[in-house]
Amino acid sequence: GAAGANYGWPGSEGPDNVASGVTAPVFAYAHSAASPPGSGPGGFFTGLAITGGAFYPSGGGFGSPWAGGYFFADLTSRFIAFLDVANGNAAYAFGSVTGSPVDLLAANDGALLVLTRTGITRFSKP
Repeated sequence: GAAGANYGWPGSEGPDNVASGVTAPVFAYAHSAASPPGSGPGGFFTGLAITGGAFYPSGGGFGSPWAGGYFFADLTSRFIAFLDVANGNAAYAFGSVTGSPVDLLAANDGALLVLTRTGITRFSKP
């Protein structure tokens, strides 16, 4: 996002109530499944709150297509997803954790670390 931009909170959430002067999100998903399945914002992704995110470094060990993309997690659905910024911001499921995720970090050795409320989960090169 742009520095100083108005992202609408608390008057808007995701694509809802985005008014003039508010910057819409690049990617959003619904709190519950759409009918028909996959037809709502974010396709098949559902959850309550993105609680962590990290851009994966271009020189990281995962290589293509992960290099330069954005990993994010959902607090309640406990998924780890990938936003492919080089491919029109397409989103893909990447993994899941047993604890509630609160942050992500690309480690110096190239692993993706997911901090949960109960520990750390390490994802190595897929």
